[in-house]
Amino acid sequence: MSADRSRRADETRARLLAAAERLFAERGLAAVSNRQISEAAGQSNNFAVGYHFGSRAELIRELLRSHQQPIDTIRARMVSEVGYVSQVRDWLRCLVQPQLEHIGTHVGPTYFGQFWRQLAHDPTMVEVVYREAAESAPLAEILSGLYRTLPALPEETVRIRNLMSQNTLISTFADFELRRNELDALDITSWSGFSESMVDGLVGLWLAPVTAG
Repeated sequence: MSADRSRRADETRARLLAAAERLFAERGLAAVSNRQISEAAGQSNNFAVGYHFGSRAELIRELLRSHQQPIDTIRARMVSEVGYVSQVRDWLRCLVQPQLEHIGTHVGPTYFGQFWRQLAHDPTMVEVVYREAAESAPLAEILSGLYRTLPALPEETVRIRNLMSQNTLISTFADFELRRNELDALDITSWSGFSESMVDGLVGLWLAPVTAG
């Protein structure tokens, strides 16, 4: 493939990814067809998604990976800054901040948080979400650090609080992004204070007393 043709193919893939993410975020996965994605990306070929990605599932995986790399870079940076004597709050900050920093410092509207919420609530794609997350070495280190610094908790309490945390992260990232887009996505600093408020809430969740019995 010539350099010029390769460049055009990369540009087309980028347009398809951007169009798919926005449509998925706004309408949900089931309501968006490959043809609609192609049209939104300015492609006359209705089979562009299949041609460039092989399958719809691979397009979704590519979308997740396109965000995973910059988010993992932030995670790794934050993990390196956590001191030897760490606390629950330190690891929760590492869990919360990377996504908000990734979204909140982007110039212009983003759709990753809303896309992620749609994806996480689609029963056919939940496995893909967790498989991609499992490949993140910095995330595994963050979760290990969090569990290591938590007080002793019953197994069922940990399971429930994990579920509550996951739902909180998914929904709140999406709501932050949606509100930021409504304000024309001009602000690139408020994510920091928002992140600290989320961490405060999650610290309260994880360190809350456990009712006996």
